[in-house]
Amino acid sequence: MSAAPPAASRRLAALAQELMAFWDEHEYAVFPGWPLPFRPLEELLPQRDVDFALRNPQMVPLLWYPAIRPPTAPEGVVEVLDHLPGWAAPAPSMLRRQYLSRIYSWALASRTAVDWAVRSLDGRKLVEVGAGTGYWTSLLADRGLDVLATDQHVHRNGYADMFRFAAVQPLDAPTAAARHPDRVLGLWWPPRDDPMAVDTLRAYRGEHLLYVGDARGGQCADAAFFDELESGWHPVSSCPLTLRWLGNSDGATLYRRGRGLGAGAVDAGPARPTGR
Repeated sequence: MSAAPPAASRRLAALAQELMAFWDEHEYAVFPGWPLPFRPLEELLPQRDVDFALRNPQMVPLLWYPAIRPPTAPEGVVEVLDHLPGWAAPAPSMLRRQYLSRIYSWALASRTAVDWAVRSLDGRKLVEVGAGTGYWTSLLADRGLDVLATDQHVHRNGYADMFRFAAVQPLDAPTAAARHPDRVLGLWWPPRDDPMAVDTLRAYRGEHLLYVGDARGGQCADAAFFDELESGWHPVSSCPLTLRWLGNSDGATLYRRGRGLGAGAVDAGPARPTGR
């Protein structure tokens, strides 16, 4: 996998050192309205995910961002916050999720998530639409998968105009999906209130969808997409660890065309928390 741009890499490395020094002096961080203290992310992840993160540029310095397992969220959810409480001054000036997402991806990567995706694809080829930086394409390609990354706006699209981790072909999402029914369709964080996701799903004639993003009513796609998902697809498996930014409700699910067997087999995306 390619490294991040040099200037960004230096800033991320310096911030990691600042945050480690902060946690050396603070056992936890408390935010108003939250019943549980926040701790550095590394304390809430399995060791194999920590080891992966230490070699994954997106996760430096996220290992030392404040994180929590929300008591009302489904099992396996860990949420990360991109700032520290006011009482913590002089705390490091943390890079916000918008900046980090433009370098890498809105979907936070973990060893568990990559392993799950590799198992779910089971050797099948993937076409990723709206691939942005090609970050997830590079993670999966590093594991030996055949991944074709496409994006309608390869240059200066406002979301991923800093760097590319993999070659991204200039192609709009519905066209890419229609051309590759032999591949699993990969949708990572399709744009909110935009017909791109539903148009792509309707254009696709293959059998499997790998969806990584927010649930109905969240930050991804539109109601028509989730209606289409409910009426014509059923979930096959979901990633056992959901690592996400605090306030989002994204997850990773593999779907297969058809309604499945029995009631309850249909899902409208990753489960949303019922409250905080």
